[in-house]
Amino acid sequence: MAFVPVIVPPQRVASARAQDLGRRLKAEVEKFETQYPGTTKADLRAAAAIAIGEESVTVPPRRRLAAALVAGITGLGVATAIISGRGAEGGDSGPWPVVAIAIAAVFAAVAAAVIRRSGR
Repeated sequence: MAFVPVIVPPQRVASARAQDLGRRLKAEVEKFETQYPGTTKADLRAAAAIAIGEESVTVPPRRRLAAALVAGITGLGVATAIISGRGAEGGDSGPWPVVAIAIAAVFAAVAAAVIRRSGR
């Protein structure tokens, strides 16, 4: 039986200044949540990012959409190149329109899912 050592990373202790800021923020968040009961964690994350100057909280859905589009287009291009290359060499050319349509359908489904999730 093999022995696999488990290494537990040491917990970083926040500085006293960070702990004080954390307590103050928690109090402000609780006060805000009593005024606006529908506040979500996403709202809090976005507000914290804006407060520290990182407005990139709203960027990931766009990046995911862009990544899905790039991946889909690349996959479609690679599949088309493979299929058209196989047919040009005289080998049996498979049903390339069906494969291309299947790839396009998968791409459209992924893009729709990403767009739907980014709308939340």
